[in-house]
Amino acid sequence: MSSACGAGPCWCEGRPEMGDVEFVVEGPVRRAEVPGLCERLAALVRERGARVVTVDARRLGGPGADALQAVTRLRLTARRLDCELRFEGLDERLLGLLGWLGLGQVVGEAEEREEALGVKERVDSRDPPV
Repeated sequence: MSSACGAGPCWCEGRPEMGDVEFVVEGPVRRAEVPGLCERLAALVRERGARVVTVDARRLGGPGADALQAVTRLRLTARRLDCELRFEGLDERLLGLLGWLGLGQVVGEAEEREEALGVKERVDSRDPPV
């Protein structure tokens, strides 16, 4: 099932049997389009009762302020609606910029200080106590 998200840089495809929705961003996205993009995401989540939305971001754009704002605002919109947002196809340079800014968790990357499950940190006896 496909539908237009209204005027603007996106379209949606539902997978009702899974309760998931794919939100495809056609871009590059300009800053002025971000609020409308977020409104369409919110309407989609409410209309379909989606718990998980996968954002196809291959055409979102490179590591600029507009793409950065789109990613962070889409994530915030989804979080406010208690919806999990997953990004696919983000530009590697944008991922690098998000990580550099300490925003890697916005797109699902673990923070630098978090340890992976099942990994134990080795203690060096020469380290001073904390």
